[in-house]
Amino acid sequence: MDGNKKNLIKVAIPTNDGINIFQKMLGRATQIFIYETDGKQFKLIEKRNNPFEKTMQHLKTLDVYDLLHDCAVIISANIGKKGIQRLKKRGMKLLFKKGNIQEAIDDVIEKEELKKIL
Repeated sequence: MDGNKKNLIKVAIPTNDGINIFQKMLGRATQIFIYETDGKQFKLIEKRNNPFEKTMQHLKTLDVYDLLHDCAVIISANIGKKGIQRLKKRGMKLLFKKGNIQEAIDDVIEKEELKKIL
């Protein structure tokens, strides 16, 4: 993946344990792992702490979006209905997966899901 950086996109995946996709709402995860991918390989490039994890403010999705605005895709287990609309309105692409992060990434690669949504 050291080739042409302009063909790479960033993908955000919420987690609390670093192994599994966070099962509850996106904005309640303690961390969000940021991957760079060309659709065939994923490379973890950053672990972002979520300062909004314990907050319950109105329009929280927009705060989380500010944290992830440089990502093209979010892979999450759960996002509220209004949150989905807010993220999509800002151009964010969403994939819904549960369980182990690496297994979810392998599934995205195998099914070429990024090609389908980008």
